[in-house]
Amino acid sequence: MKKISVVAAASIVLVAALSGCSASTPARASKPTPTATSTAAAQTHAQACAIVMKTMKDLASKQGEAAAAMSDPSKAQQILDEMSASFASMDSGVTNPAVKVKTHAAAAAFTDYADYIKKVQADPSTVDTKVLTAKLTTLSDTSTAVGKECAAA
Repeated sequence: MKKISVVAAASIVLVAALSGCSASTPARASKPTPTATSTAAAQTHAQACAIVMKTMKDLASKQGEAAAAMSDPSKAQQILDEMSASFASMDSGVTNPAVKVKTHAAAAAFTDYADYIKKVQADPSTVDTKVLTAKLTTLSDTSTAVGKECAAA
């Protein structure tokens, strides 16, 4: 069980590090002037990326907590759940089509990864390093794609 919590916590550090890289160039979005039609207006790329960058910055702040969770499976799971909720919230807040494709893929990859870690924590005999590596690769690729989409915003 301790091995699994170390894998989960190390994975969290990896995701937080990836998030920190993309958050290092925060986007400056102009604040829209509220109007009666602003809720119906399309979300600009810059507005969507402002949501992404805030989320990535918040996720990067989890690095210290993740390091402390190396020996605490319940804390590691709590952090995974919080990060999964952050990805889902980011995705639900983004409506710009170009950015949404990327946030939706990243949120789905993180949910898939977190679900796998929960399964492995419940039954450590189910861990498959090839599956874990594939899920982490997908998560890394989709997180990087979000960061690249918004890096120039």
